[in-house]
Amino acid sequence: MNQVDIYIGDYRLDLFQDEEISINLSVQNIQDLSKVFTDFTQSFTVPASGWNNEILRHYYRTDVDAVTVTKKNPILPESLFEAYEARVKNAGGVVEARDCCIGALGALGGSFSSKSYSNSFDFRLRPQARIEINALPFREGVLEMENVLIQNNEPYAYSLSFYGSLVSLADLMGEDYLFDLDLSAYDHSYDGATIIQGFNQEALFGGNVFYPLMSPKNNWYYNSSGTDATSTNIATNGAGTPHGVYYDELKPAIKVVKLLEAMESKYGITFSGSFMSDDEFNKLYLWAHRFEGYLFDSTTTIPWRLINFNRNTGSGSQFNLTTDTWTVQTASEYQLRVQVSNTSADYELGLFLNGELLAVAREFANVGTNTSFFDGFIFQAGDEIQLKIRPQSPTSMTYQVDDYTGYTAPDGIPVLQQFEVDQSLSASYTFSLEMSPLMPEIKVVDFLAGIIKMHNLVIVPISQTEFSLQTLNDWYASGTNVDLSSNMDVDEISVNRPQLYREIEFQYQETDQILGFEYARTNLVGFGDLESYFSWDGETYNIKLPFECPLFERQTDTNTNALTNVLAYKSITNQVDGYGGFNAYLGSPILIYGEFSVDISANPINFVDESNTETQCDEIWYANTSSTSIGTGLAYSLTWGADLDPYYLEPIGKSLYQTYWESYIVDLYNSKRRVVQVEGILPLGRIINLQLNNKIIWNNQRWIVNTVNVNMTTGRSRFELLNDV
Repeated sequence: MNQVDIYIGDYRLDLFQDEEISINLSVQNIQDLSKVFTDFTQSFTVPASGWNNEILRHYYRTDVDAVTVTKKNPILPESLFEAYEARVKNAGGVVEARDCCIGALGALGGSFSSKSYSNSFDFRLRPQARIEINALPFREGVLEMENVLIQNNEPYAYSLSFYGSLVSLADLMGEDYLFDLDLSAYDHSYDGATIIQGFNQEALFGGNVFYPLMSPKNNWYYNSSGTDATSTNIATNGAGTPHGVYYDELKPAIKVVKLLEAMESKYGITFSGSFMSDDEFNKLYLWAHRFEGYLFDSTTTIPWRLINFNRNTGSGSQFNLTTDTWTVQTASEYQLRVQVSNTSADYELGLFLNGELLAVAREFANVGTNTSFFDGFIFQAGDEIQLKIRPQSPTSMTYQVDDYTGYTAPDGIPVLQQFEVDQSLSASYTFSLEMSPLMPEIKVVDFLAGIIKMHNLVIVPISQTEFSLQTLNDWYASGTNVDLSSNMDVDEISVNRPQLYREIEFQYQETDQILGFEYARTNLVGFGDLESYFSWDGETYNIKLPFECPLFERQTDTNTNALTNVLAYKSITNQVDGYGGFNAYLGSPILIYGEFSVDISANPINFVDESNTETQCDEIWYANTSSTSIGTGLAYSLTWGADLDPYYLEPIGKSLYQTYWESYIVDLYNSKRRVVQVEGILPLGRIINLQLNNKIIWNNQRWIVNTVNVNMTTGRSRFELLNDV
């Protein structure tokens, strides 16, 4: 019999002497292709001992708020320490044995020291836990409180379940959305000079952020005729009137691996494994498209910027130049006046009282001088006043706070504080694009699950804070052969047919985007989707990603009818708005491959900045569902099947299905595939070192572990094995 110990944090639970605890182990189960599994135990009970009650916070009582855990540490002569360890090990951790050991301590010549610790466990959540077998580490994870059994009006036992670290990971992420991640490292100025660096250069954060040729609103087209200066004509054609891709039409895309790094930072975890450095995965980007239409329009809230005061005159004792805060003097009432001279942009002034926006004043560029605002507001002693500014459009502007002055009434009581805002000096407002709020509205855990499904990944806990990501094929390839021939019980073996499906569907979310919608209506299957039909009875199985598969359009020069190599995506529907244009479209999150660069010098396009200045672009980022513009032989595709690639106008062989799923599905439907259920007795070393990617050698064959249930106390294990075909 093995000694099983279960810890919550650093506290070892008392166990019943005859309690047998089993654990189910599975990473990828052939019966449910879309799930990544984790370790879990069947429910087990622990006694409601005084020690356990302290650890489990007397869960049967609702009137207990503060609980402490009193930890007793043995004080033993060195000669008796090993003897005491042997008593504890032989005791099995039950209440009676623990008391027996404590009672016997005096006979050994030792004693205990006690110390109390505040118990902070919250059993609405799952606290960190671990399992040891014969004092050897076996699994880390979390414990879930199920119920408490009361007998004769006294607590008798707690029912608990253990889950592996993947559940802990999901608990950490909780209800967080992608926009809750800290992506401030990728915030940048929102101006033409910066955005063009991410459009036709690799200069923006070393390529971790780029601006793809994807319109959130306009129906771009390409016409090389010099007479067409329509704003949505993106061609460089010498028409003389600025037109093309305007800087404020574009939205950025951020590398997916950087989102995973932001998860690591937020949740204190690490993603390791070969997939994190995979070349194609490091070309995968998420389009920052959270709201339909442009990033900034008349309905968009632009951040306030605290005005920086730089001169200290007047009644300066009230004003803190470090925090730019005016604190109203004690026992005084004040009125406020803000006087403004010409500025370089339309803007708003915000009056903030004790951190809350009190009033807003709007002013237009170069309209009047010494205009006064906020006259008549009266403030009381102790009020804290700040002034903030923001442009009314996403532009940079120059402003300056020149001075403030306190005015005093004839009776000597200061009654008015005047602030003067002027552009005569050099303070500036540079509009910054904040990346986090632009992330699509999808939960972090759902986004990660989508990435795992897409690439058929195995996520294996290395510890409670480290998780290895590998493709299923790479994970199996990293395993070794383990001979369990002598451990298997061959008296009774069950050989079963694997569960086969009549139809397997690999799908993205449905789309109303103009091209994707027409594609699905014409072909009766969505762009990027794959449906496989089989000739036997069975259910339909669906693997559906939380993303849309974008259908790009290779532009045709309407002047020459020649096909260009300019590839664009238009996030619009086929519905027309009141002005004759197409309605903007939001939809589900969009993943794309991005690579710098593609040569479009034969068909250049215009980039137009905030000053209406055109820049001819002869190369831009390649953005598509295929990973490179170099050739189909090197390209991977985000489509499940062999859809026609809009850039190459032919299928890409390395689809998601072919690259990550095909071998798994083909083996499932192999005529020789069997599912075998067999039991065995595993020694402790085999239990501790059991890895589910190891191939089991038994009956002169190699077997893949589908699932295994291990009784950690007795070592008896029930295997569900797949023959290695």
